[in-house]
Amino acid sequence: MSLHRVLSFLVSFCLINLIISINVHVVTGHSLVHQESLLLHLKESLQFNPVKSKKLVHWNESDSYCQWTGVSCNKGHVIGLDLSEEFITGGLNNSSLFNLHYLQSLNLAYNVFRSPIPSEIKKLKNLKHLNLSNAGFYGQIPKEISYLKNLVTLDLSTPFTSQNTLELKNPNVAIYFQNLTEIKELYLDGVRVSSGGKEWCRGLSLLRKLQVLSMASCNLSGPIDSSLSKLRSLRVIRLNLNNMSSSVPKFFVDFANLTTLQLGNCGLTGVFPKGIFQIQALKILDVSDNEHLQGSLPELLQDGYLLEALNLSNTNFSGQLVSSISNLKHLSTLDLSDCQFNGTLSASLSELAKLVHLDLSFNKFTGFLPSFNKSKNLQYLSLFHNELNGVVSSTLWEGLSNLHTIDLGDNFFSGRVPSTLFTLPSLQELTLSHNEFEGFLDEFPNATNSKLELVDISINKLQGPIPMSFSLLKRLSLLQLSLNQFNGTIKLERFQTLPNLDVLGLSHNNLLVDATTIENNPSLPPFPRLSMLLLASCKLKEFPSFLRNQSQLRLLDLSNNQIHGTIPKWIWKFEFMIILNLSKNFLTDLEKPFENPGSNLLRLDLHSNQLQGTVPMITKYGSHLDYSSNKFNSFPSDIHKYLQFTYLLSFSNNSFGGQIPESFCNSSSLRLLDLSHNNFDGSIPECLTARNDNLRVLNLAGNKLTGHIPDTLSNSCNLRVIDLDSNTLVGAIPKSLAYCQKLQVLNLGNNMLNNEFPCFLGNISTLRVLILRSNRLQGPIRCQHSTNNWEMLHIVDLASNNLTGMVSGSLLQRWTKMMGDDNEAHKRYGSLFFDMFDNHDTIRFKDLITIIDRVIVMKLNQMLVGESPSVVDHLFAYLVTANELGGRYLDSVTVVNKGSHRNFITVPSIFTALDLSSNHLEGSIPEELVNLRALHVLNLSHNAFSGHIPSSIGNLMNLESMDLSYNNLSGRIPTEISSLYFLSVLNLSFNHLVGEIPTGSQIQTFDAYSFEGNDGLCGLPLTKNCGENGIKEPLSPSSEKKTLINWSFLSVELGFTFGFGLIILPLIFWKRWRLWYCKNMDDLLHKIFPQLEFVYEQLGEQRCDGAVKEIGGTDWGEGNRWDRFLGEGRLKSVAPIGDPLPHVAHAAGSPGVARDRFPYTPLSFTRYNTLSFTLNFPFLLTLNPTPSP
Repeated sequence: MSLHRVLSFLVSFCLINLIISINVHVVTGHSLVHQESLLLHLKESLQFNPVKSKKLVHWNESDSYCQWTGVSCNKGHVIGLDLSEEFITGGLNNSSLFNLHYLQSLNLAYNVFRSPIPSEIKKLKNLKHLNLSNAGFYGQIPKEISYLKNLVTLDLSTPFTSQNTLELKNPNVAIYFQNLTEIKELYLDGVRVSSGGKEWCRGLSLLRKLQVLSMASCNLSGPIDSSLSKLRSLRVIRLNLNNMSSSVPKFFVDFANLTTLQLGNCGLTGVFPKGIFQIQALKILDVSDNEHLQGSLPELLQDGYLLEALNLSNTNFSGQLVSSISNLKHLSTLDLSDCQFNGTLSASLSELAKLVHLDLSFNKFTGFLPSFNKSKNLQYLSLFHNELNGVVSSTLWEGLSNLHTIDLGDNFFSGRVPSTLFTLPSLQELTLSHNEFEGFLDEFPNATNSKLELVDISINKLQGPIPMSFSLLKRLSLLQLSLNQFNGTIKLERFQTLPNLDVLGLSHNNLLVDATTIENNPSLPPFPRLSMLLLASCKLKEFPSFLRNQSQLRLLDLSNNQIHGTIPKWIWKFEFMIILNLSKNFLTDLEKPFENPGSNLLRLDLHSNQLQGTVPMITKYGSHLDYSSNKFNSFPSDIHKYLQFTYLLSFSNNSFGGQIPESFCNSSSLRLLDLSHNNFDGSIPECLTARNDNLRVLNLAGNKLTGHIPDTLSNSCNLRVIDLDSNTLVGAIPKSLAYCQKLQVLNLGNNMLNNEFPCFLGNISTLRVLILRSNRLQGPIRCQHSTNNWEMLHIVDLASNNLTGMVSGSLLQRWTKMMGDDNEAHKRYGSLFFDMFDNHDTIRFKDLITIIDRVIVMKLNQMLVGESPSVVDHLFAYLVTANELGGRYLDSVTVVNKGSHRNFITVPSIFTALDLSSNHLEGSIPEELVNLRALHVLNLSHNAFSGHIPSSIGNLMNLESMDLSYNNLSGRIPTEISSLYFLSVLNLSFNHLVGEIPTGSQIQTFDAYSFEGNDGLCGLPLTKNCGENGIKEPLSPSSEKKTLINWSFLSVELGFTFGFGLIILPLIFWKRWRLWYCKNMDDLLHKIFPQLEFVYEQLGEQRCDGAVKEIGGTDWGEGNRWDRFLGEGRLKSVAPIGDPLPHVAHAAGSPGVARDRFPYTPLSFTRYNTLSFTLNFPFLLTLNPTPSP
C-alpha cells in the first residue's frame, strides 16, 4: 500500500514538472519574441537621422536582437539599452521603451528630444543606471523618477548654456531623494535646483552610499551645511559654478576617499583648509575663480601624493611656492594664475617630471627662470605678468620637444633672445613681449619647417634689422614686433609669401616702412588678407594704397606718421573695422561723402592733427572717441545719437566755444570726459556732476567757465579725477565732493574760490593730488575737529591764497604718503594713472563682458568671428599694455618745481611736493613738516615764518628743491642742509639768517642769490668773508684813524638832497610833472640802458606815474588791465590804498618763485583806485582788477 502511494506520488510529481516545463518554455519563447518586437516597435516610433545614426539604423530581424548595437541582454531579456548620440529628435512618448520591464540600464544621452522627461519612466522599476544627460529634455523633472528605488547611477545633466533646461523645484530635494537610498553616483549638472544650503545638503545627506556628487551650475546657494559631512563615502565632489558665498567646510578634510574636489567659481570666501592638500587619495583639486578665497600652499612633506591636477587660478592665494611641491610626483597640471603668489620660483619645479601644463601667470614671482629639462612632456608654459628677471639661456629649453606654447611676456627678462627658442620642433606660440630683451635678433635655421604660428616680441629693446627668417615661417599668423628699436628700411612685400599672416605689428620702432612696392611686383602672390595692421611711427608719408583691397581689416594703426592732407573716404568702407587710429599726423580734412556712415568702429582716434570745422561723427557704436588737439570749433546738432555707448570722449585742446552742451550728460556709459583747453564759457552743467555713477575723469580745465561749481555730486560718486583748473569759477568748494570716496586728483587751481581750507575732504583716503593754488582761500591750515588721514596725499599746492596763522602739525602728521622711506624715490615706479576699468593690468578679452555694454560685446564677438582666440588675446594684451585702448588715463599737473612752473604731462607716482608759498602763514616751521621724508619739492616762500630753520631739515633726504625765501627766519643755516645730496634748487634769500654758510659738497654750488637779503650771512658763495666764529671781519684799525669828516661822502649827501628837492618833490606834489616824466623819462632810460628792458604797456586810458598808479577813465566792470615790465626781479611789497583792489599780482624773476599772489580783501567799491608799491630791485608786475560786483 505504501509502495503504491509512493509510486503514485512520483508519477504525479513528474507529470506536474513536465507540464510546468512545457509551459515555461512556451512562456519564455513568447517573452523572447516579445522583447524583439518591443525593440523593433521602439525603432519605428523614434524619430532619428538615419544618415548620422550608428545604432538604430542597423537594427533588423536578420540578426539576434541581443547582438544589435546598443542592446545588452541577460538570458534573452533586454537589460541594457544605449541609444546615446543617435540624433533622436522625438517619438519617445507612448513608445514601447517603457514596456522593457527587465531594463536595468538606459542611456539616452546626447540626443535632441526637445520635450519633458516622460512620466512613464516609473514603469522601469528595475533600472539601476539612468543617463538622460544632454538629451534635450527640459522642464520639471518628473517625481516619478523618485519611484526608481533601485537606482545606483542617475545622470540628468544639461548644458550650462542651454536656454531650455531641466528643473528640480517641486517636490523639494529632500522629498525627491528620500527613496533613492541605493544611489552612488548623482549627476545633476546644469539642472536648476535653486535651493538654499540647508535644504539641498540635508536632502543629499539621506544618500549615505553616495560616492559621486556632481551638481555644477545648479543655482545652488550656500552655505554648505554640516549635514553633508555624513556622506563619508564621497569620492567626487563637483559643485563649481554655484553661488555658495561661504567658506570651504573643514569637514572635507575628513573625506579620506576623496579623489576629486571641484569648487570653481562658487563665490567662496575665507581661508582654504590646508588639510585638504594632505588628502593622499586626492587627484584633482580645483577651486579656481573664487576671487575672495584666501590660502597658501602647505609644506608637502609626505610621500605618496596622487595629485595630478591643481588649479588655484583667479583666487587670493598668496605666499611662496613651497620647495616640497616636488613631492607631487604625479602632477601633470599646475595652474596658479591670477593669484598673489610671490618669491622666487623654486628649483623643485624642475623635479616635476610628469608636468604637462604649467601656468603661473599674473602673480608676483621674482628671480630667475628655472630649468624644466626634466619635464620632457611639458607642452604649455606661461609665466606672463610676473616680476621675473635675468637672462633666458638657450640651455633651459634643451630636450623640450613637446613644448607648443611659451609665454614669458610682461616680466623683466633681459639680455639677448636665444635663437634656439625659434627652433623648438613643436613650438607653435612664442610670447616674449613687454620685457627688457635687447641686442640683435639672430637669423634662425630651418625656418621653412617651423611650426610657429604666433611670435610676439613687442615692447622690448631689440634693435638692428628684422631677421629675414620671419619671412620664411609659412604657418605664421601673428608677427608682433612693435615698440622696439628695430631700424632700417623694410619693404612690406617681404611678407607677401606668408599666406596665413593675419596680424602684422611694426609700430613704434626706428623703421622706415615702404608699402609702395606691394602692388608693383606681379611675380609675388597677393598680399595676405590681414585683420590687424599696426604701422604707427613708421615714417609713412601717405596712406598705403594696398589697404583699399584689405576687406577683412579689423584694426588699423597709422598714427604718428607724416601723412598729410585729406583722409580718403575708402578708409571708412571696412565692414569689420573695430579700431582706427590716425592720430599724430598732418591731416586737414575728410573726403566726402563717407562710404560707410553706419560704421561699426568702436574706437576712433584722430587726435593731434589739423582737422577743423564741425566734428565728424562716424560711428554710432564708438566706445572710445578722441578728437583732441585739432582745430574743431563746433558739434553736430545730433551728437547725442552717437554717444550711447561711449566710455571715453575727448575734445580737449580745440576751438570750441559757448556753453558746454548738456547732451554729454545723456551718455550714461561715459567714464572719461575731457573738454579742457577750449573756449567754453558759462556755468558748468549740473547734470555733469549729478550723473557720476560711471564717470571717473572730468576735465574742464583751461576754459572760461564762470559761476559756482555745482554742489550736486551724489553719494554714488565714482570720480577719480576732477580738473577745473584755470577758469573763473567763484564761490565755495562744494561739500558734496566728500561723496567721491575714490577721488585721487582734485585740481581747482587758478580760479576765484573763496572758502576756508577744505577739511571736509579729509575723509577721502584715496586723495593723492590736491591743487587749490591761486584762489581766495582764507583762514588757517588746520582741521581741529577731524581725525581723518589723507594717507595717499603726495602733491599739495595751496600757494597764492590768503591763508593765515600757523600750519597745523597734527594735520601734517596725517599725510603719511609724504613720510615714505628714504630710498623710496629710487625704487622702480611708474607714472600716476587712473584706470577707466577696474583691474586694468590684468584685464583680458574675456573680461569685457563685465565692464562694457553687452550690445558692444555682442557686436565685438560678431566682428571677430573666425579669429583665433589666441590671436585676439595677444592683440588685446598689447593694446592694454601700450594703453592703445585708452583704459588708463595719465593725468598732467602743473607745480612749481625747481624755481619754475613745471607741467608734468605724466606725474611720477612717487613725486611728492608741498607748496604753501605766497600766503600769510606765520610761526615757526613745524617739526612735523621735516618728517615728510619723501618730499621732493618744498616751497614756503613769501610768508611770515619765523624762528630757526630746524636742524632736522636733514631728514628730507629726497628733497630736490627748497624755497624758504621772503620770510622772517633767523639764526644760522643748519649744517644738515649739506647732507641733502639731491638738492638742486635752494633759496633762503631775504630772511634774517646769520653766520657762516655751511660748507659741503652741495651747498657751495648754489648761486649767491640763494642767500642774498640776509645781512648777517657770510662765506661762499657770497663775497662777504667770515672771521672767527662765523662773524664778519671787523674794520681794519687804519680805518678808525680816518678823519671824522669825509668830504667825498658829504658831497654825495648834499647832491642827493639838492636832487631830491629839485626832481623828486615835484614828482610827488605836481601831477602834471609826474605825467610828463612818465611819458618821456623812461623812454630816454630805455635808450640809454636797453639791458634793463623797460617796457610800458597801457591797456586802460591812464598811464603810470612812477611808484603810484591811478586806475581810472573806464568803468571797472569792463576789466581794465595794466602791465608794466621792468626787467626781472621780485615784488617786495604791495600796499593797497583805496578800493577795489587788484585781483592778481604776478611777480617773476629769480629762481624759486615764478608766480606769486598778493590777495587782499576789498573794503568797498569805487570808480577809481590808487595802488602804491615799493621795490627793492627791478621786477615784473601784472595787475588784474577785480570785476565790479
